[in-house]
Amino acid sequence: MARPARSAATIAATKSAIPSTGTLETRERNRIEVKRALLYTILVIYGMFSLAPFLFAFISSFKTEAEVLATPPTLIPQPFTLCSYQFIFNTGCNGNSDFPFINYIFNSLIYAGGTAALNVVLAALAGYAFGRMQFPGRSFLYALTLAAITIPVQLIIIPKYVIAYTLGLTNTLWALIIPAAVTPTAVILMTSFLKTLPRELEESAMIDGASRLRIFWQIIFPLIRPVIVTVGVLQFQGAWNDFIWPLLVMSSKYNYTLTVGLAFFKGVHYTEQSLLLAGAAINVAPLVIVFFILQRYFISGISTSGLSGR
Repeated sequence: MARPARSAATIAATKSAIPSTGTLETRERNRIEVKRALLYTILVIYGMFSLAPFLFAFISSFKTEAEVLATPPTLIPQPFTLCSYQFIFNTGCNGNSDFPFINYIFNSLIYAGGTAALNVVLAALAGYAFGRMQFPGRSFLYALTLAAITIPVQLIIIPKYVIAYTLGLTNTLWALIIPAAVTPTAVILMTSFLKTLPRELEESAMIDGASRLRIFWQIIFPLIRPVIVTVGVLQFQGAWNDFIWPLLVMSSKYNYTLTVGLAFFKGVHYTEQSLLLAGAAINVAPLVIVFFILQRYFISGISTSGLSGR
């Protein structure tokens, strides 16, 4: 039985009811853009709420003590003053002479910078061995490295102190730098990143007669810049914020790190909020500067070394 013929009007109505490919793509694109705009809006709001307390504390460090304690609080310092910073650095405003903050900052920079540099080099060498070479006991040693992460710091702090005291390192910066020269986290990050590099890089160099050490320094090391920055930033931050270990091994106030010095400073000037805010700003500033300078490489290293999934 023959099907009844459809009229031209029916065919046109059917075609108009079916959306074209271009219309579907436009709708999908608009839907994605709306989701992206909503996500960015949420992130901006979250960032503003997260940043607001730190920004307010930083601004308040330029206020007088009376203005810091004023109710309701003011956003803009009136007047703007550097008196808190001058007091801390003993350059004015009846500055303190009991807390040598220049020494504190210098000691922290040596501790954080030294451990970051040593971790980059030593962890890269260890990661190259674990990730690119085969040798007896490799799996066992790497398992020990993984297990070391699970050991609480409090469990080994007394043996560390006994060793430092026996070697005569207490009250010296070596007592801070040597125990933190290489960490399990840095080795694992380096190993994870180095495993992702193609082995053809080494094979072609070996054919040309290059040694393992030469391959590492001239070929591999320049290629691992993202994870180098990641390890360096993480170790710098950890050492800069370290408090318990420097407090234990340092007895002279001229050898204190900034975190320890600020703790003693707070004990004396605990009622002077403007001074405490200025001290906190000084402590945070180097970390913020380092991160913003190296953030591109840091994020790349985090994503490629596997830390983001932990």
